[in-house]
Amino acid sequence: MKNRLPVLLTLLLAISCGEKKNEYEGDPAIQLTVGSVSHSGAIITVQSLFADEVFVLAGTPGTVPSADEIISSGTRVQDGSAELKGLMPGMKYSAYGIGRKGDRLSKIEKADFTTAIEAGDLYPYEKGRNGAPFFADITLCTGGGVPNSNAWFSIPMYWDKERFAPHVSYTDSDGEHWLFEAFLAITGIDPEGKNFGINNNGRVSANKESWANLAEYWAGEDGAFKALDDAIADAATRIGTAPSKRYAVMVMPDPVMFERFSDKNSSTTYWGVLDGNLLDFSKTEDQVKALQWYIDLVREKFNALGCKYLELGGFYILSEELVATPGGWNYQYKRWDRILPRIGEYLDACNEGLYWIPYLTADGTDIWKSLGITYAWLQPNRYWDYNNEKPMSESVKRIRQLGMGMELEFEYSMVEGVMKTPGIMGPDGAGNYVFSLKDVPSLRARFREYMDGFKTGGLYGKERIALYSGSNAMWQLAMSKEPGDIEMYQELCNFISQNPLRK
Repeated sequence: MKNRLPVLLTLLLAISCGEKKNEYEGDPAIQLTVGSVSHSGAIITVQSLFADEVFVLAGTPGTVPSADEIISSGTRVQDGSAELKGLMPGMKYSAYGIGRKGDRLSKIEKADFTTAIEAGDLYPYEKGRNGAPFFADITLCTGGGVPNSNAWFSIPMYWDKERFAPHVSYTDSDGEHWLFEAFLAITGIDPEGKNFGINNNGRVSANKESWANLAEYWAGEDGAFKALDDAIADAATRIGTAPSKRYAVMVMPDPVMFERFSDKNSSTTYWGVLDGNLLDFSKTEDQVKALQWYIDLVREKFNALGCKYLELGGFYILSEELVATPGGWNYQYKRWDRILPRIGEYLDACNEGLYWIPYLTADGTDIWKSLGITYAWLQPNRYWDYNNEKPMSESVKRIRQLGMGMELEFEYSMVEGVMKTPGIMGPDGAGNYVFSLKDVPSLRARFREYMDGFKTGGLYGKERIALYSGSNAMWQLAMSKEPGDIEMYQELCNFISQNPLRK
């Protein structure tokens, strides 16, 4: 019996050690590996050590969620893999994972991936391009919004081919010539007065229905883009096919966080339902989802038009300032640095561009390239500068530093044929009606500073040109019978059409 005791003690010790090993609770650890990736989801393979359960959550690269967020909103792993659903095509994501055993948590791990977008997702004109299309010049076309009741002059609500015509081609002593290569569709408010942009004016922010109506106004079956294609077709019958493609660039509404941006207590869930879920614009992910839905809606509508001469060239950021760094004015309610790079990635995958035209001192001008923007033009704002506070030389210097193009700017206040209307006044940059008929010569001189500065600053033939002509001033200038207006229109058109940057 005594001889057996050591053996029994050894056996009990071995059993005891084995039980202790099975009950050992070390710090849990996990490893994430990206498996298959589709257009709207991904399979994430999980290896774990000492973790009873693992949670995986898809998020934006660089913005790491908390452990509580991953556990409460993530997918619980079963059979060693997690399926992430409801993602957007052509977007970069990170899978964030955390393991749990009892009260112990692993450190947060991540794996990066990009959801798929294939040639089959692109429309024919997009397939035929290698990235965003190039155009040397673009003209801003303002349409829609609240009907104008100003008795001084009439702004048509809709664009027909006659209204587009002075932007499409022009005629001089040598005959008819092609004019702008691209056309920017802009609408700031809907017919009910809802804001498409971030604005502190107290108006209600546009919702999903308003966004859909905006897409229909420009890209619908009877929309303005069809009229533009018809205007180009008419010119082609007279002067032959244009030497380069013509492009439409579509305005993109701001995903405004609040139903009334001026009221930070107003709803963030006002926009509407998408894929059965009520979107919350306090969440970047929902803002991005809404924008992609809108982009795809416009692309689908435009493709259905079957335009012969016009292609969709991309989308335009409506906000003229992009607060994209913490500490900027109302940054926490704008967060463009989280939204725009993802939209830029998606548009890049679709061979579409993302464009922007900020005002002279706007936030974001120094970092526009890092925000995923394809190209940007700067507004010198010289046209309204009757106090000579914004010399063109300084604007040209800044444009060169930023690697941007220039926006040329004028309004009906430069058109003598309009300003002869009894009692009419033109607005300055702040909306104060200060310009009258006597100011037309000085406004023309100021407008010529844009063209002269662009040339003398070494930008002509190197950077692109945009033209802002108010709501309808390009048409008004072209239709005027006043000799000075005719001369100004010809000078402008020659400046655009003779740009060495044009193919």
